[in-house]
Amino acid sequence: MPWNRFHAATSMSCLIRPRASQAHSTSRLSKVFLKPRPSNRAFHASPRPQFLETVILPVHSLFEGVHTLTGLPWVYSIPLAALSIRTIFVLPISIYTRRITQKQAALAPLVQSWDYQLRKDAIKEVGHLGPSSTTAVVLKKLRQKRKELYRRWSCELWKGFLPIIQLPVFLVAVECLRKMCGTHEGLLGLLVASISGGDPTVLVDGAMTLKDLFEPGFITGGALWFPDLTKADPELRLPFILSGVMLFSLVRFSRSNLPSSVWQKRIRGIMATMALAAGPLLLNMPSAMLVYWISSSVIAQAQGFLLNKLMPINRVSPCQPRKPLRIGRAMANKIP
Repeated sequence: MPWNRFHAATSMSCLIRPRASQAHSTSRLSKVFLKPRPSNRAFHASPRPQFLETVILPVHSLFEGVHTLTGLPWVYSIPLAALSIRTIFVLPISIYTRRITQKQAALAPLVQSWDYQLRKDAIKEVGHLGPSSTTAVVLKKLRQKRKELYRRWSCELWKGFLPIIQLPVFLVAVECLRKMCGTHEGLLGLLVASISGGDPTVLVDGAMTLKDLFEPGFITGGALWFPDLTKADPELRLPFILSGVMLFSLVRFSRSNLPSSVWQKRIRGIMATMALAAGPLLLNMPSAMLVYWISSSVIAQAQGFLLNKLMPINRVSPCQPRKPLRIGRAMANKIP
């Protein structure tokens, strides 16, 4: 019992501390634990990464160079710059992709000729499992054979997606024009502003990065009903002109000689929906960006028309049947 009382008293004395001790402990905590470490992150205005400047400045130099060399107003210099960008960066990729598509179209009869042999092999392997299993095996073997033939002729399917590279080029050019117009919001912000009814066309202040890209000539460089390229179209014609150009491009693309797969039809439907929605969504976009977008789309269609004429994708015609052997009367009489 005495030992238990001594142990309890000792424990209580350890738990109960005097006021001086508590104050001393609090001051020590405030100095040691409450003081921020040098390694902690400080929330301050940090400079933006230099990658955006590295990508945008060459495109800005191209716009300025075209405007300086031609001496034309900005409303005409922007389409010429779009022509230069598509000719330098996009046209070589389009030509290479067209050659790949021509090879794939030429190999279509060879791929189809393997259907009979692969179907026989599939019937021997899984014919006892039913027609559904046999069809699945035939399609799998046919995909493998197509992949093998395309690899042999250097026209793999993934090369058909190379035109996607033009999307970053387009986004960089649009971003450069946005800086030159002096707007805060990017392409996504402009879409949101169109939905919410805001006005994103505010001049760039001096604290923003790339502030020197603002072009005062855009204010008077327009034409017709849109004299100010930094503002949205006052009559709302340019957004719907862009929507019509996009729809026309989809209609022309749907007239291809090659049959369309299910996924291609779905993607085409999605793109048609986006083209219809482009007009209402781009009402607050500056006129300079819309002029570039329309010009780039029209130039893309013109280049596609030239490729169809100079490098057509011909539909593979079926083989002509052999002519029946004509037997004369003399030989017919000799036949028993």
